[in-house]
Amino acid sequence: MTLMANNVKTITDMRENALALLREVEKSKGPLYIFHHSRPRAVFLSVEKYKKLCDLLEDYFDSLRAREYEKINKKKINWDSLEDLKRELRV
Repeated sequence: MTLMANNVKTITDMRENALALLREVEKSKGPLYIFHHSRPRAVFLSVEKYKKLCDLLEDYFDSLRAREYEKINKKKINWDSLEDLKRELRV
């Protein structure tokens, strides 16, 4: 967590000018940290940054699944044939 004066706000800041905080989050390159009684309580991210974070997490979990798949003995898998797949798709 990289805290700097320009990315730390308080509950009071949020209460008094929520729209300004939203604009700040949208134009900033990082998150805004919301503090209450000198303790971090929340993080504001733009929707764009949030989606990027979700995509990164999804990619990470996909890579973990791929590593697990690589360990599986493929000869023991009951594979569907191309004909089975074609039959399923016609239905």
